[in-house]
Order: sequence, then C-alpha cells, then structure tokens
Amino acid sequence: MPEFVYTPLPDQEDVDDGLFLGHLDVTGNAGTATTRTPRRPDDGMGIILFPALVDLLDGVGGLLRRGRGRFACSDSGLPLVFKLKGQVMSIRRRLTVIDESSPQAVADAVWVAAQTLSGSHLARVATATEHTDITADGEVEYIDFRVQLPAAMSRFQDARKSFTG
Repeated sequence: MPEFVYTPLPDQEDVDDGLFLGHLDVTGNAGTATTRTPRRPDDGMGIILFPALVDLLDGVGGLLRRGRGRFACSDSGLPLVFKLKGQVMSIRRRLTVIDESSPQAVADAVWVAAQTLSGSHLARVATATEHTDITADGEVEYIDFRVQLPAAMSRFQDARKSFTG
C-alpha cells in the first residue's frame, strides 16, 4: 500500500487562508516521489498543500467512480499519474513506477493523508483566500478551504463507497 505524507513547512503562523506551503512525499512498493529537492530537502516552497490535496482527492475519486482511466495531478502538486485498470491502480512519476496496488489500498492511503492534514491544519483556516476562481458563468468565487476541503473529502468518500472494481 502506498503512503502519502503532507508536511507543512514550519513558521507559518500568519497563514490564515489555508495556503500552507509544504511538501508531499509518496512511498510505494516500487519507489518514491517527493516535492523536496535533493540538495536541500527541507528548503524551498514545495507545494501549496490544500489545493494539491483537493486535486488528489478529486482525481483519484474520479478514477474510482469511473472504474478505469487515468488521472494526472495538476500543476499544484507533485506531478504524479494514476492509472486504474481492472483491480490495479498504478502511480507513476514520469516513467518511474512508484506503486502498483489495489484501488482500495490507494484510496485508503489517500484518505489517511487527507484526514491527517485536515485534522492538523484545517482548524487554523480563518478566512477565504484572496485568490479567486472564475466560475463557468463568469462570477468571481473566493476559495475557502473551510468549505472546499471538506466537500472534496465528502466526494472522495462517496467515490470510495461506490467503487465496485
């Protein structure tokens, strides 16, 4: 079973909109992937954690709902590619296989990571972010991780329950 570990960078006490910086480390049965740089593993921006987590939840959840297919993480996270075929979900970074496990094992690992990060940092989010999205009808929508992350987690849980493989 793979493991996804989100690690927030220290000294972010002034972040109240959920745009926490940090790293993602993925360990699988065939390799590893990380946002850390080899020369300075604890330095640098890494990723913005909550957008990357929402992307991962929605992407892997979509694979579970469809029962097959491919999902590539967006630019907000570690550039991983998930592929679901039959009873095997593979995780790759570029041409390197990180893990090949059952879809349930990958979903469980993603869920544990989501619960851990949400449990440790979501309560610190006090405001919507100043950054916005534009909806399909042209409306400005403020990104509020107090709403967005729990909604993504709920969608993911529904996908896990509905997966029949």
